[in-house]
Amino acid sequence: MLFFVTIGMYTVEFQKRGLPHAHILLWLDGKHKLNTSRDIDKVISAEIPHLKLYPKLHSVVATFMMHGPCGKANLNSPCMKVNRCSKYFPKKYKLSTTIDDDGYPTYKRRDTGVTVQKSGIKLDNGSVVPYNPFLLMRYQGHINVECCNKSNAIKYLFKYVNKGPDRSNIEITNGKGVSQEKEPIDEIKQFYDCRYFSPSESAWRIFKFDIHQKFPVVIRLSIHLENQQPVTFRDDSSIENIVNYREMIDTMFLAWFKANEIYEEGHGLTYVEFPSKFVYLPKKQLWQPRKQGFSIGRLTYVPVGAGELYYLRVLLTMQRGCTSYQSIKTVNGKICKTFQEACNELGLLKDDKEFIDAIQEAFNTATGNQMRKLFVRLLNMNTMNNPLEVWNSTWKLLSDGILYNRRKTLNIPGDVFS
Repeated sequence: MLFFVTIGMYTVEFQKRGLPHAHILLWLDGKHKLNTSRDIDKVISAEIPHLKLYPKLHSVVATFMMHGPCGKANLNSPCMKVNRCSKYFPKKYKLSTTIDDDGYPTYKRRDTGVTVQKSGIKLDNGSVVPYNPFLLMRYQGHINVECCNKSNAIKYLFKYVNKGPDRSNIEITNGKGVSQEKEPIDEIKQFYDCRYFSPSESAWRIFKFDIHQKFPVVIRLSIHLENQQPVTFRDDSSIENIVNYREMIDTMFLAWFKANEIYEEGHGLTYVEFPSKFVYLPKKQLWQPRKQGFSIGRLTYVPVGAGELYYLRVLLTMQRGCTSYQSIKTVNGKICKTFQEACNELGLLKDDKEFIDAIQEAFNTATGNQMRKLFVRLLNMNTMNNPLEVWNSTWKLLSDGILYNRRKTLNIPGDVFS
């Protein structure tokens, strides 16, 4: 079955024994997305193939894709915590695949009577790790394939893929001759000093194999208020030279204004959409039409409490073909005094909409704990007209992760926690 992937990323990690393994996230093209349980069943299986009908696949599944034995059959299994499997195996039988409200599928596991023997214990479909038959037969190794249909689940997958390597730090001292003054902590030095490289990982890096990759390229779009762009300079530089140099070059944001003056094809694009048709050249500080490839633009995050900078960012998601700060503030031919006023003219701030939008945007990347801290900060700002309305509109986002964390703490399997 052929699929077209539009977005993807992967990270290669190395286990304690030095064996490499990869975590891969793939986004399928719209018409190839797995929207229904029937679509999922065509790609992912969680059952043992029949020995007589599929002898080769049966052998590979039995070798690489069986979890355990664990539970009462093997209390010393690495997955066991408090006398229960931390991965919730064996799974319950299900006649069909279902998708819960959080976007996590529960795969079809019928009681077919087909079993495999491992360490003298018979294992059935309840112990099968989900797999794709084609990939399993092609690569002959453990390949766990899962389907994810909700943004909140994808967010936690991103967090896991980018969690970084394991590190440890220990200091041994006899307490004699130790200075009472604490030495400054160099976290970068500690990172390298305390990191363990196995022989496999060392060889991987010597040959310069990819450790992490993502596609398409994501361009981080910088923004700043008028005459408030960041400036870097040497300690021995004079103020006059610094000012003259900055007047001669543009930032990425100011170069966008000039590009809209030059190229007509940019008039119908917002700042976020600009990288899809144009390429920014940092050394020349200018945008030019894209000749090949594709990129995604993302605005730098600005908190609600940043004032005018936040409202500028809100406007940049709406205004197109802007050539100056005044054009960003222009609504229906009227030049507003502030970016906040322009947001009001466009109806973007009615009914605390800016706070609701801020929470919804943060939800795409922030954890549940970070979301709840954000809501508390918004309450402390005392600028919401109706905090209860904001809560009613976003409480499902703000409660993200609570259910999962309770299940994990109490080691309770199942789709519903009560």
